[in-house]
Amino acid sequence: MQAKDATRGGEVKEYVEMALVENTMADNTNGTRKTRAEVISELSTQGKLTAEEVTTLADVDVITIGGIQINFGELFTLVDMYDKAIADNCTNKDGTCTNKRHLHIGDYVDYKNPTSGVKTAEKEKTGYTSNQVYEASKNQLNWRVLGKDSTTGGIKLISGRPMKSNNSETDPYLHLCGAKGYLNSETVLNDLCSLYTTQYGTARSVNRDDVNEITGITTEEKIKEFNKGPTWWGDMQYGETYNLENQYTPESYLDGNPQTIISTTVDGYAYTVNSGEDPIVRVTNTRAYNMLFDSVNSDNGEDAYWLATHGVNLNLKFVCANFYISIIRENEQGVGLVNRTIFTSSTGNGIDACYAVRPVLTLKVNITESEIPKIPDQTEET
Repeated sequence: MQAKDATRGGEVKEYVEMALVENTMADNTNGTRKTRAEVISELSTQGKLTAEEVTTLADVDVITIGGIQINFGELFTLVDMYDKAIADNCTNKDGTCTNKRHLHIGDYVDYKNPTSGVKTAEKEKTGYTSNQVYEASKNQLNWRVLGKDSTTGGIKLISGRPMKSNNSETDPYLHLCGAKGYLNSETVLNDLCSLYTTQYGTARSVNRDDVNEITGITTEEKIKEFNKGPTWWGDMQYGETYNLENQYTPESYLDGNPQTIISTTVDGYAYTVNSGEDPIVRVTNTRAYNMLFDSVNSDNGEDAYWLATHGVNLNLKFVCANFYISIIRENEQGVGLVNRTIFTSSTGNGIDACYAVRPVLTLKVNITESEIPKIPDQTEET
């Protein structure tokens, strides 16, 4: 019996090691990797793992069969860890969780930054007076878990702090100005952040949906409940439509066309988080709040950052449409999500605004903890 178990143990170990080799090849060819769960299921179906061993592997990485140790740990994915923390109903989300098999929002992971690469925000697209350059070598960022991507199922990471441009030490921000900046904002932001795309995942700019997934403002009802735009700016409520005569759009202004009628639906809104006057959005997860909102400051201040989301608000006081880009910053009410107007329909005025750029990474579903391990919390530079 012992010899039989040793044979089975050798076969299981060989199967696991072969899966690891195949996963390495898949990484180099953009192929499909095998997850830990898939390997265990296949071995169970083949009769090489007993039901008891499968149960044991739900809690440990290493098992012994016939005196042979087999390590399944290198097949354990970050998605597995994230899902397990939820399934276990782990309440230690504030950084005190000691379970090495758990992964929480706010946890730091050792994602290796590219050490070279340059991205340029061209003045023809931003509307600024000069090109703005970002270099990977000057932006070696820490990375934190933001959640799970609803489309791919992979883990999302966000940089611990924003990127810095080469503008100057006192102005490391991205300037977006007027009609050009508005129209190209999402493309420019996403392109700058793609500097961090590697074989492990795809990078883009953080956007409004990313923030809303943390704050819970994910439905039209919730948006209207917490929207402070109508009170602050005299804007119409989210989802309402309004017609304005003799107005410019960013497109018509750049094309030199005459003013026209704007018929548009308000898609902008603003809310404060954990401070200010009611209604206030409450984020009880301290680490999640600190990760997104803790370091932002006043207008054009340190670490206030752009979101790759733009749209239109209607200002009833001045009877114009405000073409905005969403940002995270501090205001007179507190910290939260607001909109920064950079083009006004009544005059065609372009406004120069500058905030930081903050990348988000969506990792491939099968990335393992051995490839991108969880690490202790880091100290962030502002």
